[in-house]
Amino acid sequence: MDIYIDKENLLSFVNLKADDLYDDCIKTLKKQLNVYFNFPKEDLKSDDKLMAWYSSFQEGVGENNSFSFGSNFPPRPLKSNTYKNFNSNQLSSAYLISDERFDALNNTGTLLMAKPGEEIELFNKLFLFQRDYIFEKRWRISSSTFSTWSDLSSFSLPLTDIIIVDPFILKNKDTDTDTVDVNLISYLEVLSEIIKVKTNIVVFTNPGNIDVDYPVLLPKIRAVLNKTTNVQPNFTLIKTSKEHDRTILTNYKRINSGDTFNFFNNQGHRITKGKEIGYSSLANAENHKLANEVFNDLQIQINHLKVNNPAFIIGDKQCNFLTF
Repeated sequence: MDIYIDKENLLSFVNLKADDLYDDCIKTLKKQLNVYFNFPKEDLKSDDKLMAWYSSFQEGVGENNSFSFGSNFPPRPLKSNTYKNFNSNQLSSAYLISDERFDALNNTGTLLMAKPGEEIELFNKLFLFQRDYIFEKRWRISSSTFSTWSDLSSFSLPLTDIIIVDPFILKNKDTDTDTVDVNLISYLEVLSEIIKVKTNIVVFTNPGNIDVDYPVLLPKIRAVLNKTTNVQPNFTLIKTSKEHDRTILTNYKRINSGDTFNFFNNQGHRITKGKEIGYSSLANAENHKLANEVFNDLQIQINHLKVNNPAFIIGDKQCNFLTF
């Protein structure tokens, strides 16, 4: 993952050294992220504190991580639609930036951003709100900490896209309830609750396990995203028997399950044989690499279907991480 840092934010961050999370933030910059400073290296010389910080920062940088000076990204002044011209890497980057129109972009819920003074808070989001150098968090299904999808609300992160891979996500496993409403639709509400723009949703599932097909599913997804974002989403359904994992990818995290994401019935009882759900932060370099490999695998499936069975790609066909 990349991170872009303005000079004002770096000055602010250096002054937060007393925070107990500061050293973990430094370790993340050195070991996990590619760092782009949005100012010339010569500017360090104008501030003794920054120069001392940089001299120390150069020590122990990871072999696969880089840092450079002179970037000017994102372009200024910021606008609420600045993110629309970003590529997939930029949509998964973190931004420590100072701009008088910061809120215009930040309030869209699309990017992980921090103004001066909020740098530690941004890193804690990359740590999945755990106040520690940890990039994974797991919950036991039907436990005291996770008995309903809303229990995960406080772990929501910015996003533009939600890509769901689950062969059984559209299967009604319980005859007494609409499993899709209780799980997929409820979870989409949680995932999108801080988003205020048009969102791309793509679902990969096995055509042999579909009880709720596109014409029924589309208005359900539109209704719940209209509720959270006030904007009608793009929705694409991809029918394939080639994907067997149960995973969800968004801009900053990957979500993994056991046998399916159909966890509950309408009484709140567990109906899955799976035991846990897990979040992985893409700020971890290995997690980021694996997520990109999943995107590559999914793109191969799309390319295959485009040639051999294009009717199995249904809907708006919009995604910032996949090409249709």
